[in-house]
Amino acid sequence: MPPSSSPSSSIALEPPSPSSAPAESELLLTKPFVLLLCVQFCFGIAFSVFFLLPKYLAREFHASSAVIGAVAAISLLAGVAATPLLGAVIDRGARRPAIFYGALLNALCAAAFAAVHTISLGFYLLRAVQGVSYALVFNAIVTIAADLAPPKKLSQAIGLCGAAGMVANSIAPATAEIIADQRGWGLVFLLAAAAALLAALLSLGIREPRSTSHSLTPASPANTAGTASPANTAGTSALALIADPKRTGAFLCVAAAGAAFGALFTFTQPLALSLGASKVSGFFLGYTLCALSVRLFLGSLADNVGRERVAFAALVLYGLDACMTTALRPSLLIALGAGLGLAHGLLYPALNAIAAEGVPRARRGAVMSYFSACFYGGFAVWVYGLGWLAKATGYELVFLLSGLLVWGSLFCLPRRDKGLQA
Repeated sequence: MPPSSSPSSSIALEPPSPSSAPAESELLLTKPFVLLLCVQFCFGIAFSVFFLLPKYLAREFHASSAVIGAVAAISLLAGVAATPLLGAVIDRGARRPAIFYGALLNALCAAAFAAVHTISLGFYLLRAVQGVSYALVFNAIVTIAADLAPPKKLSQAIGLCGAAGMVANSIAPATAEIIADQRGWGLVFLLAAAAALLAALLSLGIREPRSTSHSLTPASPANTAGTASPANTAGTSALALIADPKRTGAFLCVAAAGAAFGALFTFTQPLALSLGASKVSGFFLGYTLCALSVRLFLGSLADNVGRERVAFAALVLYGLDACMTTALRPSLLIALGAGLGLAHGLLYPALNAIAAEGVPRARRGAVMSYFSACFYGGFAVWVYGLGWLAKATGYELVFLLSGLLVWGSLFCLPRRDKGLQA
């Protein structure tokens, strides 16, 4: 996008200039991309219903913080463990089948929860399978989004893809909480299954771009020092790309952000309930409204201002929100959720674009999968470990440590003069 474009116009198609029409390759909101957003939204509904699982466990089973942390961690750890296989599947050829079969598997798991009434081995197995299906579908979707995106609009494309899921983040928990209170949790799980099934059916209409080896690095007269050209990276293994020190910094930052995100999404619910709250969906509403606004109206900010600069500011905000949650009150749920939404809405697309820069299509699915695995791996390990800490010391220390971890990751963030070149 030209430097003169403003953030407020980030989702609009650029009008043709008097001299010539915009090249097709510069258009972002094409029909295939819009359909991809619809699939992301439907699958996001199925995914977001399970944000309420901590409340379900606390209310229905009187589960301890350690059990809640373990249940939250198992699905994510399963997805992380499957990352090498999932990345290979996504890069094998067409990416659409990965979305279809992953969403179908997720629908079956969600429906099965309606028949599970104890925290047993079957409960954990279902969550593990769900975790693999989540990773497969979301990684395939964001990889197709990167395939469809013009290189100069990569952060914007990833941001809009996330925005479609964020709409679901606000609708699903709020609606599911009402349904659960009035009709029971069984119906909630069946509706989540229906949403995943709809995503699978819609994915059949996705038309992927032709397979090419092009890189996501915008063309320039000469490659900047320290930046591998497409010709040099096309034959590079996925692990070699991931191990690049300039890309590894983005992975470490997103892992720290995932840890804080997990702590906030998992432990604000039982803490708020213990403080007298009856509803916890306000946290998700505040998060989604703010994150969605950022993605829609500031979607081009990272591409225009600089992805590393935006990521730095977002990490500072991330840590601040986590530390402020130590003073949680039920009346602050919306505000704290909004703070997280602002930070995450800016951070994730910027870091994801940093990780994807210079990666050829044949390796893109693997790199995107490992990036996602770092986020959810940080989420899982941190939540599982701090679930036991919260049981011993309370939740406040959990949020403080989460904020300090994010601030510590600032030292790992790539710098433009030393990092990947756009």
